[in-house]
Amino acid sequence: MAEEDPADVFAFPDFGQTSQWLKLSPGPNDHFFNAKIDASEQPFYKTINRAAAGFFKLPASLGFDNLNGHDSKNDGSAFIPEPLHDIKLPDLDIFDEIWQHSDVPPATSAEFKTWDAFTMPEIPPASPLFITETGPVVYDAAIVSDEDPLGIGNKKHSIVQSSPYTTALLALALGRGSAFFTWSTEKRCFTPDLESMRISGYSAEVLQGLQACCLECGKTTRFLSSYVQLTYKTHPSAVRVALAKAVDVLLLAVQRQLGERGRQVRSLLQLQSLVQPVRSVLTYFKSMIAKVSRSRTDEAMLSLIFDETQNLEHGDALLSEIMREVLSRASEPWTDFAEKWVGVKAEEGIPITKEGPGKSFVRVDNIAMMDDFGFEAEDPDYILDETRMPGFVPGEVALVLFETGRNLRLLRTHHPEHPLCHIKLIMSSKPPPLEWCFDWKTIGQLQDEVWDYAKSVAEKIQDETANISSIHDDAEGRGLHSAHGDGGLQCFGHDGEQLEGRLLASIKALNQPPSAVFEEDGLSSLLRKRLFNDDESSQQAVADFTPHWSLIPLHSFGPLVTVQARIVNREYMKLLFGAHNLREHLGVQKQFQLLGNGLFCSRLSHALFDPDLETAERQAGVARNGGVMGLRLNGRDSWPPASSELRLALMGVLNESYPSSAPPESRYAGPESNKLPGDLSFAVRDLSPEEIDRCLDPSSLEALDFLRLSYKAPAPLSPIIPPVVLVKYDKIFKLLLRVLRMLYVVGQLFRDTSTRLNQNHDVDETWLRFRFEAQHFVSSISTYFFDTGVERPWRRFESWLDRVQSDLLKDDIDSREARVLSPDEVREEHEQMLDRMMQTLLLRKRQQPVLKLVEEIFSLILRFSRQAQLEVSGKVEGDATKMLLQNLYATFKTKVEVFITVCRGLGEKEAATKKATKHDLTTDDTKRGEDLREENTIDRLLAKLQISGYYSQARPGL
Repeated sequence: MAEEDPADVFAFPDFGQTSQWLKLSPGPNDHFFNAKIDASEQPFYKTINRAAAGFFKLPASLGFDNLNGHDSKNDGSAFIPEPLHDIKLPDLDIFDEIWQHSDVPPATSAEFKTWDAFTMPEIPPASPLFITETGPVVYDAAIVSDEDPLGIGNKKHSIVQSSPYTTALLALALGRGSAFFTWSTEKRCFTPDLESMRISGYSAEVLQGLQACCLECGKTTRFLSSYVQLTYKTHPSAVRVALAKAVDVLLLAVQRQLGERGRQVRSLLQLQSLVQPVRSVLTYFKSMIAKVSRSRTDEAMLSLIFDETQNLEHGDALLSEIMREVLSRASEPWTDFAEKWVGVKAEEGIPITKEGPGKSFVRVDNIAMMDDFGFEAEDPDYILDETRMPGFVPGEVALVLFETGRNLRLLRTHHPEHPLCHIKLIMSSKPPPLEWCFDWKTIGQLQDEVWDYAKSVAEKIQDETANISSIHDDAEGRGLHSAHGDGGLQCFGHDGEQLEGRLLASIKALNQPPSAVFEEDGLSSLLRKRLFNDDESSQQAVADFTPHWSLIPLHSFGPLVTVQARIVNREYMKLLFGAHNLREHLGVQKQFQLLGNGLFCSRLSHALFDPDLETAERQAGVARNGGVMGLRLNGRDSWPPASSELRLALMGVLNESYPSSAPPESRYAGPESNKLPGDLSFAVRDLSPEEIDRCLDPSSLEALDFLRLSYKAPAPLSPIIPPVVLVKYDKIFKLLLRVLRMLYVVGQLFRDTSTRLNQNHDVDETWLRFRFEAQHFVSSISTYFFDTGVERPWRRFESWLDRVQSDLLKDDIDSREARVLSPDEVREEHEQMLDRMMQTLLLRKRQQPVLKLVEEIFSLILRFSRQAQLEVSGKVEGDATKMLLQNLYATFKTKVEVFITVCRGLGEKEAATKKATKHDLTTDDTKRGEDLREENTIDRLLAKLQISGYYSQARPGL
């Protein structure tokens, strides 16, 4: 046999073996048909001479130059490149099966069928009338014809086989290169290796749309893959990583489904039907990621993902379901932290404390608070960072979520032995996870699981014995440790045999082979079922039974957060009322800060104003006789008193007044028996230089403004009695102390008048009128302030506390209607009570002009009292004194009339305002803690002042 020319040698597969892939090797001109096959490297191939005759003779039309439109090399060989990106494509069936199985008759080609052939089969069919009826051969011949009768202009296009071209398009849609398409790093897109190519029976223009669709799909796939890799490298925040993981799962599921179904593709229409839904899904994710990637925080990204999911509610059903799964996946880091914050999941690693920076929506920052002496102090505390709270979380749920975690940490700090501080008890009750619920059925199941969990926790708390600490001595039971305590390194306290047994068990567990069955997640399962099988009718039925998107976050997160808040608040409030004596501490504020203790008011009045007591002022050469001492404010010239005088005058006033108003069994059991709740004591108020100047005059109304009560709430009670509440108490005490002084002054006026009459001195009508009207005005103001301003709001607050405490003592632990208040809600009610007091006492900012008018009237009465004392003592007499009293009385009368006129105007204005806002009190814009109802009580003061219509009648001049 003659020597074979290498150019005439071509490699055919060994037909006795399984069909194998062509081994491709890259070359300088990587084209599909430029292939060189080394026979020595392919032992299952046989070399055939092109010129050989017989069975293996190649037809003349089968040439390399006719296959791809390129001339062969001089050596008669070409190179077939390896697929790019390590992708193995299916067999590129270049040669028809007729060359592999010569003994099998060729399959009959498709014929054009007509109705005439069925009705008259004996008549031979007529010749085709249209070029489309003749098959692709004639169509290709018309295209390559020099005349170009169809005007398509594809004469110079290379014709490639359908199967390799379809396989290349499928790989392109998957984002992988092939022999026809290569990824260009510079252009960041796929570029065809053959500029002009088509397949038989199709023009290039017809293939343009499908090829562009696959190009876009492949480019989008590459973009999403790059986003996933870039996120892990440069932006590893929790939500970004969760979103990237969801995109990665999406790509994997799409490629798996597209790859499996791509094996069954036999036509371009089938390929288009597969690529089109994939392209729409990937294109949407590309645009969505471009939007959310600009977010600076994880919470802002979650809000945008929620908005995108909401916008698809009435759009594409498949994309809507996919985005719900993505939203659930992206929300997992935030829900995981929320579960740990409220205590339904064990905290792993370093827990959140006030010494750290905080996390997510919980920020630890220094809060400026006023101390007992009026100085600002900064203490670290948990703060709700609303900017880090996702926008879809309702405001009420966010507030309850934050307060629950803060109250739980207060419970862990002050009562670490409480059952709620042990995570094992919580986990054994099987709390439901904090996750999204998009339909009513899931929402109903969640609510049932939540209440079952609440009932289980309440029952276990009730079943705890008195000696709780003995049950949870081990560190793994604490709330600051993981719930999986059995997996920790428990080495200490065990003998060698136990350690050896644990070590062998661990080795045995690690030697077990991994499970071959992988659980399919929700996103992969959804894509497998719905990507190519979209049942619009069923999805529309499901969509019609879903809640509105504004209600989904509330029903998804609200039930568990609310129930956990009930559990934590119930136990913490029980401890506040029981172990920490909340009612006793509040009663101390009423008795002393609000002057509700009669004995205290009497003792304080005598200690400050009684001129008959022994003076506490140190006098040179005069020894104190040890009697009851006082400051004697109305009978001294030197002011203010020294600190030693204050201690001597006020010594024992508080301690001796407290037992008389409280039963012995409710007294504070502090470290020292003589201490009052909160270390209540007298102190000196921090004043400005202007206020100090006004205090220097003992006859001025501001003479006692330096005196205050110092109270420091215990740490467990700080949520209910914070410094801001104590500031309000201090303002009220300052005003009531002035009123207490005015009551003593008008009483002294009556005594001075009686003394002057007993001395057979004439008392003119001005004196008597002034004394009577001053006493009437002060008594009316004091009655209004103490009865209406202080007593009524306090009684209402105490009644409210009674209901709260009675609800906590109920045994019905599964009552869904019973409301359990949080410490913050008690604080808000406490503040509202003080605000109502300040409203009645004219201490609000907008009422300052009215209070200023009252203070001016009080100052006139003090001047009159001072003048009356001088007359009684005989220090001043004459017409000048009478003229001064007349002027004081005229001014007093004018001020009182102005005050009554202002009070009438306030009463009418408040009535009109209340009528105008009557229908606005039930609007949804009212936040928790806001009380728009302000009772109009100024009419009661007017009724007291105008007894018998005294000020409304015309009185004769003096």
